[in-house]
Parts: sequence; structure tokens; C-alpha cells
Amino acid sequence: MMRKFKGEKLFYGLDLGVQTLKASLVRTQDANNLELLGVHEVKTVGLKGSAVSDLNELSDCIQRAVQGLVAKTGHKVKSLNIGMGGDLVTIRESSSVIPLVDHGNKVISAQDIKKVKEQARLLGVHLEEEILHDFPKYFKVDDVNTAINPSGLYGRKLSGSFLLVITNMTRLRNIAKAVNQAGFELGHAYFSSYAASQVALDQKARMDGVAFIDVGSTSTAVLIFKDGLLQHIELIPWGGVNVTQSIAGQLSLVLDLAEDIKKSHAIAQKTSTDNEEEILVKRENGYMPIKRAGISQAIGPEVDKFVEHVQKVIKGSSFYQSLNAGIVMVGGGSLLPGLIERIEEATNLKVTTGVPTNGLNNSVVYAGVIGLAQMSSINSINLTMNAQVSKNWTARLSNSFKELYQEYF
Repeated sequence: MMRKFKGEKLFYGLDLGVQTLKASLVRTQDANNLELLGVHEVKTVGLKGSAVSDLNELSDCIQRAVQGLVAKTGHKVKSLNIGMGGDLVTIRESSSVIPLVDHGNKVISAQDIKKVKEQARLLGVHLEEEILHDFPKYFKVDDVNTAINPSGLYGRKLSGSFLLVITNMTRLRNIAKAVNQAGFELGHAYFSSYAASQVALDQKARMDGVAFIDVGSTSTAVLIFKDGLLQHIELIPWGGVNVTQSIAGQLSLVLDLAEDIKKSHAIAQKTSTDNEEEILVKRENGYMPIKRAGISQAIGPEVDKFVEHVQKVIKGSSFYQSLNAGIVMVGGGSLLPGLIERIEEATNLKVTTGVPTNGLNNSVVYAGVIGLAQMSSINSINLTMNAQVSKNWTARLSNSFKELYQEYF
């Protein structure tokens, strides 16, 4: 049983993947003191493609993942914050514009910015959809002044451009039901790749310009940051399972054995096809020799396809020339030997694997689920601080007068 400290808070993350389901626990006392207590992973069942295929199976799967985490940490779980990967979300851009005054200028207030955002949300979402995130890309005042934060500027018209991360409402409700059926409350839902970026990237990289690549099992998310803002998201229909399936198909192996070979012997670098070196693979009836050249031939087309996808997304971005921090990769697929070098060669940018910030040391494989718990802890701290500020009636009164003055003068 891990010791509990006075004033500490515990936050749990649950990363929903079509291949694996990961649970994590983070302990915090404040925004600068975050500690990862544990991570547990199980094979996903009950989730097929982008939909819940069996509610009871998914519920049992969630319960096994959390129980494994509880066994490691000794802490009970009440509420889970879930992460939804690229298979479960849609990316869409939306913009809106509102008039501020009929004549003259006014000072733009926080309420005006909120109205622009709400309008963009309404215009960018369909009836059966739910918005997980609305990331502001930029604002424009009177169509001429582009600003990251227009608050306090004079203007007659305010417009904004937003990046929306959306999921199907029915899908989210079914996942929430599975969480509840497993015996837990659903806290918040996040885009897991964005949560991973909050762990693996520091603020300097997000300011300088960086492409963040989260290689999942069946899809890969590319997030581009510049000036501290998330400017672009691209979902690539390729993941680590593509390599596994290629090995299984080419070498007539079951998927589990092909996965082991991928992790132990696959190399993304182009190698000689006349390599006669053999490895011994255990099968039911003994051991079978497989040539390394055969593995290279099996995965070559899939790796080439992925590198071409990444090259197209990165070089096709309007931010390509300003990605001063290069490319940062996380996810199990990012650990494939030689893949980083291939992407460096294709993009002409420096590529590294993500290094968790805030002292949360763990493999880049778990960046997403660690980020889910971390985001929840930081959001909770911010809400607590805001609540404390709101209790001060003089501050509230002062802010009200300020906004009223800005509205009419």
C-alpha cells in the first residue's frame, strides 16, 4: 500500500485503444508536483473499429485494467478520465464572426470572445456530435488585425478560427455507460493524442514550432504547434498493426507471433534483400527459422507508406518552414528501429522521441494515458484557484464594472 500524503489528490486516466486499453494514476499536490504512481495495460475487447461492439465485454475490460492498476498502487478508483484516439474522433475547422457595435469602436471583452467561440461551435458541429476540444487558432479584428488574444483591443467586428475535435454522441454515451457499468464515474473525455502532447512537449517547443506524431495501433495523429497554439491536426490511417499484419501475411504467422517478431527483429531501415541471417521463431511444433531479409521484405511497403504519409502532411503544412523544434514522436510504433532516421531523411527535420515533462518518467508508449491523468489534475487545480478567486466579492464587483465600462465606452 502506497503512503498517502495530506492534501494530495489522485487522478486516473483511461486510454481507449482498439488494440489495448491503458489505465494510469497520477498523484499531485499542486501544478508543479506531479507524480506517476502506476500504469496498467490490457488487451481491448468489446470495442470494434469506432464503435462499442459489446457493452459487457468493454465494461469487463475497463474493470480489469483498473483493477490491475489498483493492485499495483493500492489506491481505489472512483472517477475515470477517458482518452479517445484517432479512430474515435473527427477533426474539423470552424470559423465565426460577430458584430461588436453598429457605429464607432468598442473594447473587446472576454464575453465577446466567448460569443465568437460559441458561434463557431454551433456552426462546426452536427446534431449527433459532441465537441471534445475547441482550440483557437487565431482571431481577427475588423478583418485586418490578426491576434492570438484580442481582449482589450478596439474594434467593430470580431472573427475567430477554431480547430474542433469531435466525436459521435452515441459512441460517447455507450463508452460512458461501459465505464459506469464497470463501477466508475466518467470524469472528462479528451483527445488522447492531445493529452500525450501535453506530457511529451514543453512550452518552448510549442512556441518554437513542432510537429507532434502519436503513432497508435491503427491510426496516427499529427499535431502541429506554433506560437504556443495547436494550429493543425491530421489523422493518418496507419498504425503499428499494419506492420504486424504484413509480417503475419507474408510469413504465414499468427498475429501474436508476428507482433513479437515486430518488436524483437523488425527494422524500418531499408536493408539488403540477400541477407541470409536467420532467427529461430518458436511455434507449436518446435522452432522455425526465418530469414531477416524476409522480415524486411514483409514490412518494407508498409513502412514506406507511413513515411510517405508523414512527409506529405509535414511538408504540405503551411508551418513546415517554421517547425524550429522539429518533430517529436510517441507511441509504440515510434520505437521501431530505424523509423526516426527514415522520417528525418524524408522531412529534413530533426526527429526525437518524446521525453515526459514535469518529472513523469515513463516510456513514450504511455504518454497518452499519463497525459489524461495529468490534464485532469491541472484542470482541477485551475478550477480550484478560480473558485477561490470568485469568492472574493470585491474582485467580482470590480470585474463586472470593468466589463460594463468596456461594453459601452
